[in-house]
Amino acid sequence: MSIRLAYGDTPITLSVPRTVELHEYSPRTVDRPLSFEEFKDLFMQCGGSTKLSAPSLLFVINDGHRSTPTAFILDWLDRIDSTVLDRAYFLIATGTHDSPSRFHYDSIFGKQYDRVKARVLVHDARDYDSMVKVGDDPLGGDVWIDRRLVDADNVIVINSTEPHYFAGFSGGRKSFFPGLTDLATVERNHNLANSLDCAPLKLNGNPLAEHLEKLIGLIDLDKVLSIQVVFDAVGKIVKTCIGELHESFRSATAVSESIYVHEINEQYDIVICEMLPPLDNSLYQAQKGIENCRAAVKQGGAAIVVSHCGGGVGSNHFFELAGQWDAEKNCSRDGKVRFGSHKLSRINALARDMTVGICCEVDADSVRRVFYTPVSDLNDFVSERAKQKATVLLAVVHDAGNVVLKRPI
Repeated sequence: MSIRLAYGDTPITLSVPRTVELHEYSPRTVDRPLSFEEFKDLFMQCGGSTKLSAPSLLFVINDGHRSTPTAFILDWLDRIDSTVLDRAYFLIATGTHDSPSRFHYDSIFGKQYDRVKARVLVHDARDYDSMVKVGDDPLGGDVWIDRRLVDADNVIVINSTEPHYFAGFSGGRKSFFPGLTDLATVERNHNLANSLDCAPLKLNGNPLAEHLEKLIGLIDLDKVLSIQVVFDAVGKIVKTCIGELHESFRSATAVSESIYVHEINEQYDIVICEMLPPLDNSLYQAQKGIENCRAAVKQGGAAIVVSHCGGGVGSNHFFELAGQWDAEKNCSRDGKVRFGSHKLSRINALARDMTVGICCEVDADSVRRVFYTPVSDLNDFVSERAKQKATVLLAVVHDAGNVVLKRPI
């Protein structure tokens, strides 16, 4: 049997040996996607007309590193009110990412970009002049938020909700934290991800997710209408959960689980984690596939990410930090916890119980530096593992950046 795996412009064909028992997992699809009429009815029931008719309106939207179908939702809102895209402002919640490229702008706004570009604003987590202090972090330090959000009278946030490997789920509060906050606050929050209690699907008992809940309490959500989108394996919109931020987010997580989560009753000798764009861009992003599937790997088994990584390592800071890492103690040699340390500590910890490999375009030395095992030929790797046992259990997880394999508690 042959399996086709996405890999840049040239997919990989995996030939599965006869002695290997194969199970495949993908996001589910829906027979009937959400219609415009259904979206419109729900949007209007939740006070959407009041927002669209407001004299000033700010949209908070994701950057191009997420697959959120922002352009699709904006097209639908344009059908409801043909003037809104000519009046509203659009604040891109970049978190710590760089400003979007023209490619990213086109992917965010689609055909509407030229129409709205004069009113597009970009958050900068390092520019404190563009932010205001909104409170104190329970972990210590000041919490800042983008001034444009604070000054806005009416806000519509558009996000998508999928499993997230350390925040439990994407979407909801993540538009604001880390989306519109300062670098120091993001760093304090993300450093909590050194704990393996920060896991996909987990909100309660997840220190990072619980910290996000405390942070979101520092801003005024009464002026915010939340649109949380869930889409299926082929990008069709399954549902939009609209209303108050917390309620719409919680509703969206339940829908997201029905699309992206597979319960398994056994673990596998090998789990192959296929990454799709835009999550296949860098070594920094590849970890999401491992984390979403790690519960499915047997002790001493292997989890292999297939990710083209056309953007290379993806974070010089993360790569430089790896050079200062004590692998045995699993911390920086000076003992300090820094932004990006969770990327190293988690992979290094997981690699003690399994082979954590990656098939990518990044050179082998760089891959080893961040605690992955380089896999130059996926077919050779599977064949060699297949020789070690009479029967090898293999899971191939398509879109592993979003799909989660979950074992019963």
